[in-house]
Amino acid sequence: MKNTTDYVNYHCPRWNELPDIELYADQVLSVVQKHVSFFAEEIDMTFTSNMINNYVKQKIVKPPINKKYDRVHLAYFTVVCLLKRFLTINEICSGISYLMKSATVSELYDIFCEELEGAIKSYFDPENFPSRFSKDDSAEIKIIRGAANTFAGLAYVKFTMNSSNIEK
Repeated sequence: MKNTTDYVNYHCPRWNELPDIELYADQVLSVVQKHVSFFAEEIDMTFTSNMINNYVKQKIVKPPINKKYDRVHLAYFTVVCLLKRFLTINEICSGISYLMKSATVSELYDIFCEELEGAIKSYFDPENFPSRFSKDDSAEIKIIRGAANTFAGLAYVKFTMNSSNIEK
């Protein structure tokens, strides 16, 4: 079982840490599951090939080229896998569409990773990592920070309940 230090030390892989080669669906599954499995003890982080196919059919992500997926797909799948725990797919798509007007996928993904790590630290060690919210944040940062904090809060509640042996 993980402890609070494990959470404080959590690292969300940045854009430049994602594989820079095209991958088949089974490889995408492996990479995304590796990135989100940290939370699997507390939160259902199921990610399947059917989900990949559905996200392509629903135009959440662009179709693969010659059945191969790239970094953009990995970033989208990772974020969707985390956010679908508390947002609908339509809400995630709307948020991503709005955010894409202000930055690139790589920039937004890296900001999300940074905000997720900050939110987790803030929940699991608030004395050393105070909340990052500011009234002066742009709407884009508020959306990303809010989503990251919501996920971190969910992880914190589940962790605390599991640590306290509260029945599921």
